[in-house]
Amino acid sequence: MKNIALYKHLLLCIGIMLMLTACRKIKTFPDTPYIEFVSFTKTQLQVPQKGILCIYFTDGDGDIGLKPDENDTSYNFFIDYYEKQNGNFIKIDLEGSHNARIPILNSSDYEKPLEGHIEIEIEYNNYISPFDTIQFECWLVDRAGNTSNHIFTTPIIVEK
Repeated sequence: MKNIALYKHLLLCIGIMLMLTACRKIKTFPDTPYIEFVSFTKTQLQVPQKGILCIYFTDGDGDIGLKPDENDTSYNFFIDYYEKQNGNFIKIDLEGSHNARIPILNSSDYEKPLEGHIEIEIEYNNYISPFDTIQFECWLVDRAGNTSNHIFTTPIIVEK
């Protein structure tokens, strides 16, 4: 009889421990997206010069992304190009856009917080410019129209 009571007590303790370790606290974030610069990695040094921009993001309601069938001219990740001229970074409007379309990241039917990394391949050299140091400014807009903070990459040296 003592063994049965001991086993019941042991099973109850194991069950409680399993429930406690299985129940992780769900992270919460504000509904407005938040982004941080992680890295810029050059992947192709010959023309066209390309690199991978990596951004960390959070979004409390998980409404980041555009559906593939939405207007082809719409973007939700915006990138401005800057060149270092005479010691100061100056925004340059280039032909073509560095902006990107981030696809739907939350495929469920309910809101849930999202956290992760976004990687975007971009061409990074203004070939008609003599300046060899650039920087990007980035921000994200979710489906509700909430705009994230604006961030800047570290300076990037380009081969001229």
